[in-house]
Amino acid sequence: MVTAPLTGSIAMADPADTTAPADTATPAAPAPDAVVLSWRQLGQSDKIVLLGSNQPNDVELPLPSGATAVRLTGQIGSVINVNAGRVDVMDSRGVVLGAVPVPVDAATVPFTVDTSAAAVSNGVVKLSFVLRDSSPPTNSCSQPPSVTLIQLASAFSGPSPALTAVSDFRPAYLSRIVIGVGPDAPSEVQQAALTLVARLSALYRPIPVRIDVDTAPVPQPVPSVDRRLIVIKQGPRPSMTVRDGGTAAAALVITGQGTALQDQVALFTDRRVELAQTPTATVTSVAESVPSSTRILTFAQLGMTATTSVLGTSTLYTAFDATSFSAGPVQSAQLHLMARYTPVVGGEGSMMLRSGSTVLATQTLDSSGLLNLNVDIPAEAISSKTGLALDLQYLPRRECAPLSDRLTFALDPDSTVSVTPGLGNRGGFPTLPMALTPDFAVALGSADLIRYAAQAINLMGLSSGTALRPVIRPLADGVRSGSPLLVVADGQQMAQSGLNAPIQPGDGNSVSINGAPVTAVDINGPLGVIQAFTDRGRTVLAVGGANDWSLVDRSFDFIRGQTDGWSSLSGDVIATGAKNVTANLMVREGGPMAHRPAPGAGWQWWVWLTIAVGAIAAVAVGAVLLLRQRRHGNT
Repeated sequence: MVTAPLTGSIAMADPADTTAPADTATPAAPAPDAVVLSWRQLGQSDKIVLLGSNQPNDVELPLPSGATAVRLTGQIGSVINVNAGRVDVMDSRGVVLGAVPVPVDAATVPFTVDTSAAAVSNGVVKLSFVLRDSSPPTNSCSQPPSVTLIQLASAFSGPSPALTAVSDFRPAYLSRIVIGVGPDAPSEVQQAALTLVARLSALYRPIPVRIDVDTAPVPQPVPSVDRRLIVIKQGPRPSMTVRDGGTAAAALVITGQGTALQDQVALFTDRRVELAQTPTATVTSVAESVPSSTRILTFAQLGMTATTSVLGTSTLYTAFDATSFSAGPVQSAQLHLMARYTPVVGGEGSMMLRSGSTVLATQTLDSSGLLNLNVDIPAEAISSKTGLALDLQYLPRRECAPLSDRLTFALDPDSTVSVTPGLGNRGGFPTLPMALTPDFAVALGSADLIRYAAQAINLMGLSSGTALRPVIRPLADGVRSGSPLLVVADGQQMAQSGLNAPIQPGDGNSVSINGAPVTAVDINGPLGVIQAFTDRGRTVLAVGGANDWSLVDRSFDFIRGQTDGWSSLSGDVIATGAKNVTANLMVREGGPMAHRPAPGAGWQWWVWLTIAVGAIAAVAVGAVLLLRQRRHGNT
C-alpha cells in the first residue's frame, strides 16, 4: 500500500475523564465468527496443480493486522497417477500444519486444514504444499503424479473490541463500513466523507471492505461484530467522539468545520488510529505531502519477484500495477527484464515473454544462466493491471532424465518497468483506476448522489496501489476543468453537461448511443449506467440513472462481483435495464482486453507468485519427452 507521508499532532482525552471508573476494565466483545475469503479475494488463484512428488509449491497470503488465518479450506479436484498419497501443508518454518489424504477413486473431496499456528512474517502467511506419493516415478519418461486443489479459501478471525474508543473503529477485519453524512450534506462534509472512503479502502486493501455513504437523516445502527458506523457532520469543535459506546448503537462521530474537519479524517491514513485508545481524540494539526509520481520502478518495488522450477514446460506469471507510478494514465511501458536461471548445458531451453496473446520477446536459455532483455509493451496491451507471462521450456540432455534434473528460473528484483504517461491506450474500463490516480475531481448533480460516488471510489481504491485523492467540485466547474473526473448526475444534467459520453440520455426514456453507427433509441424503461470514456483529453467516469437509481446500484453490484473489479471489465459501458439484467458493452473505447495470463486472481493477483503448473503443462511434458524417446528408438 502506498500512502502519502503525513505528520501531525493528536490530542486524546484522558481516560480518567470518561464516565467509567478508571480501574474498571471494559470487557471486549466476543470474537466474530471466522470470515471466509476466497483466495481470489486475497490476490491468489484459487486453484493449485501439484505436479510431481516432493516439489514444494509456495503461496503467500496477506494477513490483516491483528487477525489470524484460522483454517484453510478447499477441494481435491482431480488426481492423476497417485498411489496412497497425501498433500502436506507447511508454514514458512517447515512445520507441518496438516496433511490431506489423496483419494484414489473420488471425483472431488473437500478438506480443511487448521492454519492458526502458521508463522506470520511482515503481515504475510506463507504456506507450502507438497505432494507425497508412496511410489513416485523415478524419471521423466513416466507420467508424473498430479493433484489439483480447487476452491481454495482461508478463514480469518480476530478480536472484535467493544466500541468504547476511537481505535475500536479500525479493527483487523471488517466486512462493511457505513459513513453517515445526512441529507443535503455541505461540500466540506462531502469532501471529508469521500476522503475517508478513499483512505479506508487503501488501509484495508487487499481485504474487500465495502464502504458506503448513507444520506438518511438518522443512519441505521450496524452489527458491531464485523461492521462500523461513522458519522461526519459540521460542528464548532473539531473532534472524534464515540457515541453510545459499548452499545449496539455505537458510532464514531467526526465533527469540525472547514480544514479542521478534513484534518480529523487524516487519522485514518494508516494504523496511527490505533493510538487513539480513548473515547475522544482530536487531530490538532496536519502537514501532508503528496507522493510524487515516478516513471520507473523496480520489480521489487512492484512486487514482481517470482521463481519457478521447470522440467518440460511451465509458465511464470507476474504483472505490474500502473497505479503504483502515481502518473495517471499510461500509454506505453518499457521492461528491462533480468533473470537468473540454471545454466543449460547440453539440453534445450527457451523463454517466450508475452502480454496476453501479444508476444513481446523470445530468448534461448543457454549456459550463461543470465537473461537481460529490453522490451517495449505496446499501448493496446496497457491497462491498470498489465499481465505478463513467461513461457519456459527445458528439455534435459539425457532421455528419461531423473525428475530432479530441473531448471530453476528467478526474476531479478532489480529489473525495472518504465512508463510513459498519456491517453494513447485503449481507454474505457481497462484504464481504471490508473487514469484517476491519484488526484481527480468529483462532481455531483445533487448532494444525495454522493453515495454513488462513494461506491465508485471504494471499488477503485480496492484496486489501486496508491491512495486516491478525490476533490469535490461544483458540477459545472468539474465538467469545465481539465482534471480527470468522476461525475454523478441524472439524465438531464448529463445531457446538459456537454460531456462526450458513449450513451447520452435524451427526453423521457430515450438514449443516444454515440458509437458506430450513432443511434437514438427509446428503450421504454429506466436505465442505470456507468461509463468510462475520454473527453477533452482527460478520463471521465460518469454514473447516471434514468427514473430508477436502484439500477445504478445493480450496475455497481455487477462490478463488485467481478474477480478483479474494474480490471475484469472490457469496453466503456455498464448498463442495467428494467429487467435488472446488466450488460458490459464496448461502444467506443476499452476494446477486448489482452488475455489475462493469471487465472482467477483478485485485486493484487500480480503481486504474488502463481504457483500452479496446469494440466496442459503436464500433458506437454509427457508428449515432448515421449516423442523424443520414440524418435531415439527409430534411429
